[in-house]
Amino acid sequence: MNKFLTAAMEQSARDVGCRASDFLKPENTFTVSGPRPGKKVFYSDRVDFLAVSYGRGSVMTVCPDKFDAAVSALGGSKPILPEDFIAIGMSPAFESVFFLPNEDDIESLPCRFETRFLSRDDFKDLYLPEWSNALCEKRPQYDKIAVGAYDGDRLIGLAGASQDAENMLQIGIDVLPEYRKNGVAASLTSRLAHEIIKTGQVPFYSCRRNNIPSFRNALKAGFRPVWTETEAKILK
Repeated sequence: MNKFLTAAMEQSARDVGCRASDFLKPENTFTVSGPRPGKKVFYSDRVDFLAVSYGRGSVMTVCPDKFDAAVSALGGSKPILPEDFIAIGMSPAFESVFFLPNEDDIESLPCRFETRFLSRDDFKDLYLPEWSNALCEKRPQYDKIAVGAYDGDRLIGLAGASQDAENMLQIGIDVLPEYRKNGVAASLTSRLAHEIIKTGQVPFYSCRRNNIPSFRNALKAGFRPVWTETEAKILK
């Protein structure tokens, strides 16, 4: 098991209140949802349902009033199916795929445009709709570093890294529509990942399961899919 995978499993264990070894079990594991010291910053203290899987059994953290129903419906090594959520009075909210570097380092892919690394002072005026994946206006304090692509003086692509966990930074990417399909996204993603690895931290990338362009970008930039996270909400 490489250092990136070990770090990711340890972080996921903090997110759902289990041991990292639980992700290696063939059967599903259940914990009660609640505040988690050291969880990723984008998770609230209490989620209705969150399942994390590294390809074997899932670890599911469930709110107290749905815990017994979830164990009954999803116990053993049963995979999670859409109809299971209906049975426990929930509705799927999202399913995301998370990626880690394929190797100990990532090659910085070439870019046909000029690229520049940006610090927090450089991108403080870039909290705009066109850069909403690269930077998070709701949590600007966690945005640490970015790399931009420029056509002359015009910023045409931006990859940003958010300190979403103690030693893990999540990469988000935006490219202006007229500059897409030129390799800009993969170049910026790989360059930012390489820079993060140089600091001794772990870069990770995520997208919704059905976001095929983002999935392809992760692969092209040198990442591989490693784990999934599925969240559900109580039906109102």
